[in-house]
Amino acid sequence: MKKLTVASLALLSTSAFASSSVVGSIADIEPQQEESFLSGVHGVVGLGVVNSTTYAGVDNDETNVVPLINVSYNDTVYFQFNKIGAWLFKPAKTGFRLGLVAQPKKGYDKGDGPLVDRELDDTALVGLRAKYRQKQFSLDATFYGSTEEDSGSEVHISANYLIYASQQGTLSGFAKVVGLSEDAVDYAYYGSGEFEGAESSTTSTIGLFATYNVAPKWSVMGSVSGTFYGNEIKDAPGVTQDNDTKAFIGLAYKF
Repeated sequence: MKKLTVASLALLSTSAFASSSVVGSIADIEPQQEESFLSGVHGVVGLGVVNSTTYAGVDNDETNVVPLINVSYNDTVYFQFNKIGAWLFKPAKTGFRLGLVAQPKKGYDKGDGPLVDRELDDTALVGLRAKYRQKQFSLDATFYGSTEEDSGSEVHISANYLIYASQQGTLSGFAKVVGLSEDAVDYAYYGSGEFEGAESSTTSTIGLFATYNVAPKWSVMGSVSGTFYGNEIKDAPGVTQDNDTKAFIGLAYKF
């Protein structure tokens, strides 16, 4: 039976591939599906509700209905919530894999972000992803570059541990660290050189994720997480909070 393990939540708006905050989103629903090695198309689809801040560091919550899509073809090409990618190197019986991945990065309209007089366009992150899984534990690391000029780079590292599993459901704990380069912090929070002192920063997220099987192919899932911003983000103009919480609930169909 396939299990779904999710790492944190961040911002989403109209679709799972159309939005992602600087520090994550259903960029932070990190799927950790058991390796099934099934041929053809398989995965889960569903619908969920996410409550989170409109942009990292801004004290303004919103609730959005979002599609949940975690589909794989031949255990190689995948669409996982807000990521699309392909595993290029999968040595047998090692639990390790390496591949390419892309995901969106949400911008903000004037008045919605930390710099109220500035508008930030949506862009995309493209990078190299490595994953290791051993029994209940998995580790996922990605290095991203941005398609937007002068917007820097990011490193995402997440760990998931399956605390409990039965025929009725699962409970997992997760932690995630996102490292933002100096250019990434400057671009999103300091206005690309308009302010002095932008430096690289990290954000940290911890949380719990649970699933409950309501039918043979249907599961209810939910997650709660907290994200803590680094000093360079907390000290940026327009940032009004040091941390935020995110909550998610959804219904998914397995096939």
